[in-house]
This record gives sequence, structure tokens and C-alpha cells, in this order.
Amino acid sequence: MDQYLLDNCASLASKDVEINSLTSFHTAESIKDVIKDLAVKRNLPLGGKLITVKENMCTKYWTTSASSEILSDYVSPFEATLVENLEKNGGVIIGKTNMDEFAMGTSTHNNLHGRTAFPQVKDELYQVGGSSGGCAASVAADLSFASIGTDTGGSVRLPAAYVGCVGFKPSFGRISRYGVIPFAHSMDTVGIVTKDVESTQTVYNVLNQPDSKDATCLSLQWRKTIDEHCKKFKSTEKAIVIGVPTNWNIAETHPEVLCKWNEFISLLKSQGCEIREIQLPNSLYGLSIYAALAYAEGVANLARFSNPIFGSQLQQGKYPDGLDPRTHLMGQEVQKRLLIGAYSLSFGKDNRINQKAQLMRRAVQMEFNRSFRIPSLQASDPSGDVDFIVTPSFLKPSQPIGASTPTDFLSDSMLVPSSLAGLPSISIPFGKVCGGLPMGMQLIAQYGDDESLLSFSKRFT
Repeated sequence: MDQYLLDNCASLASKDVEINSLTSFHTAESIKDVIKDLAVKRNLPLGGKLITVKENMCTKYWTTSASSEILSDYVSPFEATLVENLEKNGGVIIGKTNMDEFAMGTSTHNNLHGRTAFPQVKDELYQVGGSSGGCAASVAADLSFASIGTDTGGSVRLPAAYVGCVGFKPSFGRISRYGVIPFAHSMDTVGIVTKDVESTQTVYNVLNQPDSKDATCLSLQWRKTIDEHCKKFKSTEKAIVIGVPTNWNIAETHPEVLCKWNEFISLLKSQGCEIREIQLPNSLYGLSIYAALAYAEGVANLARFSNPIFGSQLQQGKYPDGLDPRTHLMGQEVQKRLLIGAYSLSFGKDNRINQKAQLMRRAVQMEFNRSFRIPSLQASDPSGDVDFIVTPSFLKPSQPIGASTPTDFLSDSMLVPSSLAGLPSISIPFGKVCGGLPMGMQLIAQYGDDESLLSFSKRFT
């Protein structure tokens, strides 16, 4: 094991040259301090497994920049709770992964660390999605056993689907976010990328813990209440009922993606599942709701970086009066999203974009609650008889680097609705499309039903 770690770290730089998934990593020299504790770690749940974490998660020994020039030299004085939990349970964190700046984007491309890509058909470099594209690429390239990212509107699930990995977003509040730089605090969720669901379960068991330092992390008592509530409505005698939202089959869905969706439904039928067509009409507005709410929260969260503590020192008088010089340290995508967020917060009393978006978000949650067999503990909405909902993870597969189409902004449209509702969802690999590109299928469960979702998903990886 010791020699394996040394060899792996010695070759990290050469393995990652083309992919560019890592922003910081252990060298063969620096890993020697970690190896001293390896004998103890072998007997722990993660047993010395190699883990990478996203660049927006605080570590004491590497910079935590969120891939932004504003934080290019920032080294945290403390570690994120998830980092501590991984190390306490035998994980060896060997590096940090590239991301879209402040987790705002779907391409894993930024001014500080460049672009992450992954070789696909005929070794041509393809987009990895985002914002946790570095996480997915590091696992797909066998640089790590698992990678921990953040998923606000699909940021773990989309990259995982693009490179043929498993991407899991737990229920909101399951995993502590203490020490994670926020983008949209009401949706940000720590997620996991691995190559199979069994590995995802192992890592999730380590991270699924209460944390008094994070007010949004579920307490031990609430976890017990939720788990008991979910078990009450599970029956081993009834067939598993799968909901298929037929109104999500929109015109922009690639024909081969649609074929795979139907193929997966047929597979579920052959395993004894009962298929039920459902309607989730408000979810079709998911991207618009997400833009109004997440970008507005981004305005609030990024306001802290106007403080002179952060960012490079810029020459006074270089920029026109009234223009904050720190703006020039932000990429175009971040600037665009902050402008949209500010607009949604301030666009006239009569229009109230943000307030209307909050009402629509609740409507999305209600229609999910009306579908699932398990009643919501959070609201008194009527329930249905569906155990899981199945959709594709994307409308079209990954594109070559440099390629773009008018529908690129729709890439997260299948993933955002479950984020708005705080529901657990997982993307699992399911064959190939379009001449050899990975296909992903998404399964969604009721809030808190994470264990059942993982257990059911193991059938397919």
C-alpha cells in the first residue's frame, strides 16, 4: 500500500497533464507524512482509499480558491468538516479538483486553472460539464477512488454522467457544508462521485453525520425521525413503483437519449417494477426558477469577497472611478450570474421576481410530494404511490471541446428540479450513445429516502 501511494503520487502530474482535473496534489515527497498514519487507516471504513475534494472545500495544506483569482492565494486556517470526517475514517486526500469559478458554470473552465477535459471517442477531448467537472474527471481517470464535490443544480450529477461515473446528490442537510465556500445556500449540497454505487455508499456512510458547526445540517434526532418515517411506508410485498414524468420528454431531447430512457424503463419492467406515468408540469420552469433564486443567493454570498483581505492587490487609479477593481478578478460567467441575481432582487416592487420564484419552487416541491408514496415530513401535501422517479441525466451527451449549440443552457434541465426540492438523486451510467459517449440515467427519491435510493441503484452498477 505504501509503495502504491508513492507510485501514484509520483505519476499524478503526468497522468493529469491532458485532463487537468487537479489544482493541487501530493507529491511523492509530501505523501510520506501521510504514509506514517497508513497502518492505522487500513482498518478504518475507507481503508486508505485515495480521495480528491473540490477546490471550494477548505483544507489547511493547499489553497482553497474556488478556482477564482480573487482567492488564488487563500489558505484556510481550518478544515471543512467533510475533510476531517474523510481523514478520520481512513481516507487519504491526495489532491483538490478543478471547478467552475465559485461553482457557477457547466464547463469546468476558469481563468485561474484553465479547462478540464476528458478523452472520449477516438481519444478526442470532450467537455466534462460542471461545476464539479474536475471531481468526475479525476475518478474517471483512476486518479482517485472517490471525489467529493458540490451539487447546486446538477453540478455533481452532470459531470459524472458525461464521463460514465456515478454521481450522487443526497437530501439537503445530510452532509455538513461547514468549510465549503457557498454559491446558493438554500440549494448547495455536498455530493459524491465514484465508479459504482457500492463505493458511493461507503463514502456516504462516512459523511452522513450531524455537525453542530453547520446550522443547515440535520441533527441526530431529525435523522432518526426521518429514517423511521421513511421505513414506515416501505413494503417488501409490493412491487417497486417507478414514476416516469412524460412531460419531461421535451423537443430538445436527443433521439438516442430518448431511446436509452425507454430501454431503461424496459429493464425496470423486466425486474418486476411497476411503471407509472406522472406529470410534473411546474418542474419544466426549473431553470428559470433556479436562475432567479440561485443567482440572487450568489450575490449575497460573494459580497464577502469585496473585503480587502481577499484577492490580489491592484494598483489604485488603474480603473475608472466607481468601478470596483475586484470585478476584474471575476470571470465573465460569474459576472453575468451576479448581474442576473441583482436584477431579480431589485426589479421593482410590483414585479417581485424573487418572490414569485420562491412560490414556484414550492409548487415544484408539492408536485414531487404528490407523486411519492412517502408523505413529506416538511409539509402536509397529499402523497402518491411512486417509490422512485426515473429520467435521463441530460438531454444530449457531452460535446467535443470548442463545440457549442443553442441548447447548451438546457444541460441541467433534468437535474435542477430535484435540487429545488432538496431531494436525493443519483446519476448512474447506462451504456453508450452517439458512437460511444457515456449515457447516464437519473433516479430521484423522496426527501430523506437516501438509503433506499442507493440500495435500489446498486442493481445497475
